[in-house]
Amino acid sequence: MSVVWCAGMYASGSTWAYNVMRALAAAYSARTVHSLFANTAADLAGIGADGSVHVVKTHDLGPEAAALLFAKTPRVVVTIRDPRDAVASLMTYQRYPFAMALDTVERSARFVTMAGARAGALQLRYETGFTDDAATVAQIAAAIGMPADAATCAQVFAACRREAVEAFIGGLETLPRAHRDGRSGDVFDPETQWHKHHAGRTGEIGRWKHTLQPAQAQAVEQRLADWMAAQGYAVAPAAPPAAASFPAGYTLSVGTYGLKKD
Repeated sequence: MSVVWCAGMYASGSTWAYNVMRALAAAYSARTVHSLFANTAADLAGIGADGSVHVVKTHDLGPEAAALLFAKTPRVVVTIRDPRDAVASLMTYQRYPFAMALDTVERSARFVTMAGARAGALQLRYETGFTDDAATVAQIAAAIGMPADAATCAQVFAACRREAVEAFIGGLETLPRAHRDGRSGDVFDPETQWHKHHAGRTGEIGRWKHTLQPAQAQAVEQRLADWMAAQGYAVAPAAPPAAASFPAGYTLSVGTYGLKKD
């Protein structure tokens, strides 16, 4: 095993799963562990060629980059989330406009489930609360071919608890390797992939119900209807049409489609 891969939908807990995978690889592998986030084939140049363990995180990839990863027969962990909540999260925490958020979430949703099906991956569903469940660490360890002794799993889980993550993010500004985006003001660590915008999140399930406009929620459901059905995400029933109302003292004349005074 030289490559382990976390393929996550946006806003689905993938950074948490990726860091659990990093910690497990560091704890159990005698080889050097390299961590990286990949967007393109160039990001994967030379991967697996140096005898190291590479822990890779992606959201969606083009055909060339995906083929490079699949050629390494990686162990894969996939994270998914209700796409309506994923869209709402991108709009809330990263200020994506709706159309951009929907396109981004759709690409990642379709890619990660394709990758997971091809690789026989462990799939983690955000709504199960896997980031707050200590048992998830052992599940991930088994999926990527690592041992899972209780003490190490407990240490890894403690290091990835929300309090620990918030403390780490709070120190990003002073981290020498941190990258800064002058346009957005975001600060992130290229090794852990924790971003400043990851801090202070509630992880609310069903946020879309009070964040998205009805037409926006319907647009997500229409675009991803097949994906949502396959993954067991229920589409909200359409609201019944509003009852027609007429001025008091009038009745509807069916024959003429007009109003007449009573």
